[in-house]
Amino acid sequence: MLSPGYVSAPPVISYPAPAYVPQQNRVPAMPAPRAAAAVPARPLVRAKAPDEPIRSRPPILTMPSPEQLGVVVRSAETAPDWPAIHARIKELGIVSFHMGSLPDGRACFTCWVPRGQPGLTQRIEVTAANEAEAIRLGLERAGQSRASRP
Repeated sequence: MLSPGYVSAPPVISYPAPAYVPQQNRVPAMPAPRAAAAVPARPLVRAKAPDEPIRSRPPILTMPSPEQLGVVVRSAETAPDWPAIHARIKELGIVSFHMGSLPDGRACFTCWVPRGQPGLTQRIEVTAANEAEAIRLGLERAGQSRASRP
């Protein structure tokens, strides 16, 4: 046995030292290129909307003429000169007159001219393309009627 004052040291266990192996700088090998037909194409993902297609200018539009559309073109109407018309009516002694328009757009002028005997009148009616023309023709006929009176 051992003496009381003597302590023994623990047994020394030795391990083999690891062997040092220097690392080599190795470049990873490039994979072999694959055939394009063998790899399906991946969809292209972009973070913006697709470009708008460039629009060409539309063709220039032309309006057909009214005649090509079958519309009758009337000449510009001149407004009747009412003060002159009223003066001519008084001069001719016209008892009454009426101006009307027909459904087809024409104008009708009717007047009553006194005859040679008191209480007798002659009715004159004229239809024309516009109001001014109807009045002009009606007053012209009234003047002829007055000239032919006895």
